[in-house]
Amino acid sequence: MNLIAMISLRNLFRQKRRNILLGTAISVGVTILIIAHAFSNGITDILFNKIVAYVAGHISVNFIEKSNMERQIFRDKERILSAINNNIDSANVREIDEGIGVFCRIVGNKKADSMVIVGIDLSKKLSPESMKEVQESFRMLEGNFEDLSRKDVENPAIISQEKAKYMDVKKGDILRMRFKNIYGNDESARLTIVGIVKNDNIFMQAVMFTELQNIKRLMAYRTYEVPNYVITIRNPKENAIRYADKIHSALRPDIAVLYGDMSFKSKKDAVTILGYKSNDDAKKIVNETIEIVEGEKDKIFYSKTVLVSRAIADKFGIKTGGVFEFTYKDKFENRDITRKYTASGIFNSKDMGGENVVLMQEERFYDTYYDNLPEHAGKLKGAYLPDKNNPFYKALATEWELLDRTKTSEEFEKKLKEISKKKWKGTIVDVRTMYESASDVIKMENVLNLITGSAGLILFFIILIGLVNTLRMTIRERTREIGTVRAIGMQKNDVRNSFIMESFFLALFASIIGILIAFGIMNILSKYTFETRDNPLSMLLVNGHLYFKPTFAGVLFSIIFILLIVVATAFFPARRASKLSPSSALRHYE
Repeated sequence: MNLIAMISLRNLFRQKRRNILLGTAISVGVTILIIAHAFSNGITDILFNKIVAYVAGHISVNFIEKSNMERQIFRDKERILSAINNNIDSANVREIDEGIGVFCRIVGNKKADSMVIVGIDLSKKLSPESMKEVQESFRMLEGNFEDLSRKDVENPAIISQEKAKYMDVKKGDILRMRFKNIYGNDESARLTIVGIVKNDNIFMQAVMFTELQNIKRLMAYRTYEVPNYVITIRNPKENAIRYADKIHSALRPDIAVLYGDMSFKSKKDAVTILGYKSNDDAKKIVNETIEIVEGEKDKIFYSKTVLVSRAIADKFGIKTGGVFEFTYKDKFENRDITRKYTASGIFNSKDMGGENVVLMQEERFYDTYYDNLPEHAGKLKGAYLPDKNNPFYKALATEWELLDRTKTSEEFEKKLKEISKKKWKGTIVDVRTMYESASDVIKMENVLNLITGSAGLILFFIILIGLVNTLRMTIRERTREIGTVRAIGMQKNDVRNSFIMESFFLALFASIIGILIAFGIMNILSKYTFETRDNPLSMLLVNGHLYFKPTFAGVLFSIIFILLIVVATAFFPARRASKLSPSSALRHYE
């Protein structure tokens, strides 16, 4: 084999002009392939880690209370955070952030504009990857992000260079902010500009930044409440769906329970309050399970309906229309919460079980439940908890409504329409990945991969045609030489292998040169600054520069791809040459 390799190398340098031309074509092909792959990989990195991660996160856990899209809140953030942490490998987590973006009207010096205020949690230490991406994406022209924690100014905020120019404001100026808080109340606030940032992404230029706790306070969130969770992970294409499914499974809700003391006149006793749903399935179960012995049966699904059990009515002497007090402990502030209710009716049930039970239509129930969240039902000693096999269990209000997982943007859009139609009374919890919430951005990656694949295909045919022609001419010129070496004992396989190895060495040397050229071109292009102000394509640049991300696997794939094409293309002409008989080859004349 060593002799065949030496003969192949010798033949490679015999026909320099032809081989240089073919090697140049292969080098150009390798250069294009590597640059296209590195550019596509760079775009993918920008899309997934610099756009999707900021816009929607690789995974997000979203909350909507009472079907109000603007009321994004969950009342027990530690419980959700625990479910997330317990179902994601910590080694693959980059960031878990509270996601909050507030649409508002900002008034500057004689000009106003609509903007989005985003909260930044300065108490957290960013991972090295996230810190690098923040520094690349948001370049501070004045001030720095740590200034958002200043206490000597009112509501410190950072604004983009473009918006600062439009509203004619500078560092130290005051902006006025008009917005609605999560309860729909009109609010206003003053923001102090402590920094000006430059961002190449045109869609991020309308974003202002302020400290997370600051914007949560303005929006009327309490410390234990969270708007949404946004999760950034490593290898999102591989891990996002798997982790989202695990988190979703861990968030299945239990029934919601209020347990405390009921007072009526001079009597007092512990009672359990359960909410019941008002959808069609629940109505059927409720009608089959309970019997209204006092009060109007056709009003049991009214939003203010409160039903007390026969046992309670007998014990307290309460009748329809009677007003009683209910007191329970809230989970986070350990306060006694007291509410007054009017009994709408008295019910009896043999199937439901439990005696000291009050039933509330879910809308009335959730008003109390969410305002001051009680302890989890499993920790309420003495409370009546229906068995899960009890048919009535399915009609009871749960801690929240967990939406089914969706896989595509189409399914996700259909789910959003259902949210607005069904008018859920409780909190809706939805676990999403970037494949649903940022599908349009991800489609760009597929387009780029298609372009790269097309370039590879075109390259394949160019090399194929060039190599076949070159080998055909080489074999014709060397026909008598083939006859000579065959006559002195060279075997068919050796003749075939010599032509294949000659093509292999040519492709290998050309590929190495092509790699060097590709890295040189990428280095030059990445130093050129593009002026793309107000151009959407600017989001595909990093600091105004083209972004290439070559990988060892990508380069290796390109070389192997080219070598396979060349070897496969050379095989058939080489085999045809090896099948020539010595006598026929020696009689050949051009």
